[in-house]
Amino acid sequence: MVRGKVNLQRIQNPANRRVTFSKRKAGLLKKASELSVLCDAEIGLIIFSATEKLHEFASPSMNRIIGKYKKDCSSTGHHIELLEHIQTLHLELENLRKETTHSEKVCKHMIGEDLDVLKFKELQKLEKKISLGARKIRLRKEKLLRLESANLERKIGRNHKAYHLNIDIIEGVNDYLETDAATQQDLPQTNLNLT
Repeated sequence: MVRGKVNLQRIQNPANRRVTFSKRKAGLLKKASELSVLCDAEIGLIIFSATEKLHEFASPSMNRIIGKYKKDCSSTGHHIELLEHIQTLHLELENLRKETTHSEKVCKHMIGEDLDVLKFKELQKLEKKISLGARKIRLRKEKLLRLESANLERKIGRNHKAYHLNIDIIEGVNDYLETDAATQQDLPQTNLNLT
């Protein structure tokens, strides 16, 4: 006898639904048991009926199977987190590439290259940016020149003072030497021979 194709939709009659549930549940539990014995598979089957009654089958034990399931899910969850992190990194990398490309275009425009692709308003904006940048550069150069000038003036002032100090020392030494030479001329010459 050939079975006809079963139309899979909710059974409306509650009595027929209960009978079908009972028969199919028994068949499912039997198949799970057979699969466990024939293939040495660890199987955990949990079924809740429409009345919230629990039916289960486990080989070897439900705790062991649930423990394995949790462990596998946590490692799978870890893999999923890694994949999501990798996807995020790929998106960030793509954004960085876009920003780099944009920055390269802007730099080329700033030095006067690839201007043919710009419209009039874009050229005006670019001109304002370049003018502002040139003004900032001039101000910075002027500030650095003022600082360098002040440093040079300080060095020159110190060197000038040191120069005058050296002249004063030399003149003092010359005066001493002249006085000492005059003093030696005034003293009688004596030769002491101690031998």
